[in-house]
Amino acid sequence: MRLKNVEIVRIPLFIEFNNRKVLVLGGGEVGTHRAKKFLNAGARVVVLSREFTDELKELSKEGRLTLYQVDLTINNISFLEAWIAWADLVVYTIPNRDIAEIVRQLCRRYNKLLNDATDVRYADVVVPLEGQIDSIRIAVTTEGRSSTFAKILRDWIIEQIRHSENIKKLAEAWFKAKNIIKSEVKDPKIRMKIYRTLMNSEEFQKIAITKNIDDVERYVREVIRQILSKDLNIWK
Repeated sequence: MRLKNVEIVRIPLFIEFNNRKVLVLGGGEVGTHRAKKFLNAGARVVVLSREFTDELKELSKEGRLTLYQVDLTINNISFLEAWIAWADLVVYTIPNRDIAEIVRQLCRRYNKLLNDATDVRYADVVVPLEGQIDSIRIAVTTEGRSSTFAKILRDWIIEQIRHSENIKKLAEAWFKAKNIIKSEVKDPKIRMKIYRTLMNSEEFQKIAITKNIDDVERYVREVIRQILSKDLNIWK
């Protein structure tokens, strides 16, 4: 239950949804978009609604998700409650304040995560605008203030990465550095020290941008050697 006058702080996460159970309430455009998003992530999706888009009907015919045609009112709350109890995540998209409040109460009762597309203030989960370039994934949200601007900002970030050869080279250097450090240094505290050293190293950035990946590897191994030597000397 949300406390009044307490600031909501959400933690950004990438969550594996394969075989998770997602209940979508509402079969309109928003419900369709959210259903497809979680379906493509491998979730088991059930949609409850009075009406469905043609796209949802087609997905149902293909056996990819399940549709239940039902008019969600206060007279059939037991049906709704049973499905909320089943779900791992509930997605609410229906513009009905009475049903919305009932759904919120049921989600709290059964300790279910709620993505409330009608009012972000009541959402446990916010679905961001996402994109990907190579192995870099971008997710942006304005916490419900403007999904259009979130899309503009996501596309701008992706374009900055796409047209910056330096960023691409720096990303490749860091991916290589991470693999080397993780394979050769077992102590997580020392690994963090190495990461911080590289982050603060102008030389590392220069090598990453101007030279080849073999030079990056040599530099990272030298940093590892120096830091390991210092740490070993402490105990002598």
